[in-house]
Amino acid sequence: MWYAYRGGGVERMKVTSETRGPRRVAWGGQGQPEDPRSRIIEAAIRTLTTYGLEHTSLTVIAREAQVSRQTVYKYFSTKEEIVEIALERAVTDAGDRLVALARTAGTAEEFVVELCLSVVREFTANPAISPMITVLEQPAARRRLLDTDALALARGYLEPVLGYRPDLTGDLKEMTETFLRFVISLMTFEGPSGSSDDSLRAYLTKVLVPAMGLHRQLE
Repeated sequence: MWYAYRGGGVERMKVTSETRGPRRVAWGGQGQPEDPRSRIIEAAIRTLTTYGLEHTSLTVIAREAQVSRQTVYKYFSTKEEIVEIALERAVTDAGDRLVALARTAGTAEEFVVELCLSVVREFTANPAISPMITVLEQPAARRRLLDTDALALARGYLEPVLGYRPDLTGDLKEMTETFLRFVISLMTFEGPSGSSDDSLRAYLTKVLVPAMGLHRQLE
């Protein structure tokens, strides 16, 4: 579950098989899918990335997908419906890709540091995703991001930690909540620790790693 655009705002939504869909690379996908519906969704992601949420329209999406507006309406009732699915797809695609990159780390500590850094940097910089971050300035929204559904989804992204540290299997739930709290804080509050990748990496190594219990030695 993440947050999605609805009628000019950003609201809560659940991850479904519809929104997750087939895996594609974030920020534009791997070429044009053959079926019009998938082409429209991929076009919406590219349009959001290029123009941002405010300047994304059905006309622009249709032109990017190389289909008519009538074709768009054949598969979607409103622009909001397309944008909702596109935003969710952009988030899940980016998350999958960032986890794959982080898995090149040599240790569990390096994995969580690189994953956290990458999530914060990409989610705040990617115009297709960043509109969802503003809602996290609201305390109620931050609490919802730590509910049961959100934590279950996030655990899937942190499970590779157990490949390095199988002894921490019983702690994964608490580790996931700690990780999400750090991500939310870093995306919504600026500070000196985030002034550069090196400073953020040093901060996460010093603070996030022990907070997640990764400083404990494997017995």
